[in-house]
Amino acid sequence: MAGPQPHLKIDHDDLFSDEVEDYLAVQQNLRQSRSEAEPLAWWVRILYSNWFYLSLAAGVGAFLAWAIMEPFFSDDETQEDGIASVLFFPVVSAGVGLFLGASEGLICRNLGRAAWSALVGSAVGFVGGCILLIPINLLFAFSSGMAMEFGGDLGPEGMPQGLGLLILMMGRATSWSLLGIPAGIGQGLALRQGKMVLNGALGGALGGLLGGLLFDPLSIFLPTAAGEADLSRCVGFTLIGLMVGLFVGLIEGWTKNAWLLMKHGPLAGKQFVLHRDSTVLGSSPRCEIYLFKDPAIEPRHAIIHNRGGRFEIEDCDSPDGTWVNDRRVSGRTWLQSGDEIVLGQTVLEFSLRDTE
Repeated sequence: MAGPQPHLKIDHDDLFSDEVEDYLAVQQNLRQSRSEAEPLAWWVRILYSNWFYLSLAAGVGAFLAWAIMEPFFSDDETQEDGIASVLFFPVVSAGVGLFLGASEGLICRNLGRAAWSALVGSAVGFVGGCILLIPINLLFAFSSGMAMEFGGDLGPEGMPQGLGLLILMMGRATSWSLLGIPAGIGQGLALRQGKMVLNGALGGALGGLLGGLLFDPLSIFLPTAAGEADLSRCVGFTLIGLMVGLFVGLIEGWTKNAWLLMKHGPLAGKQFVLHRDSTVLGSSPRCEIYLFKDPAIEPRHAIIHNRGGRFEIEDCDSPDGTWVNDRRVSGRTWLQSGDEIVLGQTVLEFSLRDTE
């Protein structure tokens, strides 16, 4: 049986030594600097919401792709538009994939990740769009034939009416939903995150579906000279991009299990969804969560591990340490929803969805 432990004695000189005073001053300054952080403005919260910047980026990508291809395309069946009619869908899908892939890296100031994700996103979008051309054309040809059969007399814009118009809209929406899938999965493939690929596929399909549903009504209400549908194509393709990005972001939010919210730091207001089994936080661009502009943060500062739905944080022997609720992490510490994590001057809040 162990004997009584000796008591630690601190005299007056130890208690009021310069080292103790300096340590207390540093801790007080840290607490004050974090408490002075003002509530985030509404526009900052929107700007860093992934549904917002993903939809904006994908919409711009679709619009630019349309602007590149439209001059080479004609609705006049007597004119040959050659390869433009074949490449229109793949180029739009590539444009969406390029901007969708680059957006996350650009928001996080990680140019290397942005460039790689943009390259993979555009390649997957273009190749996937080319592969899907055959089923898309077959599906649309079948739905167009059915629309003409059930549509009766054509409307003033040469469109079927009633049930025929509905069949045409559903056929186009289904075709465009297929187009949205390769546009939405590029970023997940680039980062090798299976859940992000699944979210991108589902978001892309839903976005393409909604964009396709609106194309034919737009062509009726936005008539152009000489029967050309360039304006409705512009709006329709841009809408595809917007909807793909919107649904990719929304589905990620709906399905996320654990995430970090930056409360104080250069990206205050940004959420980081914890997709991986191990997520590295640090000042290196190679980290999954890149924390820049903080000299107190090491290249690999801390790691958050997913242990079957429970999460723990590990400090990577950083000089300034990793703190959870004002307690320094020694080895590893389990995280609870609402815990405040401090690395240098960066403050993150851990959240865990209640699955019960």
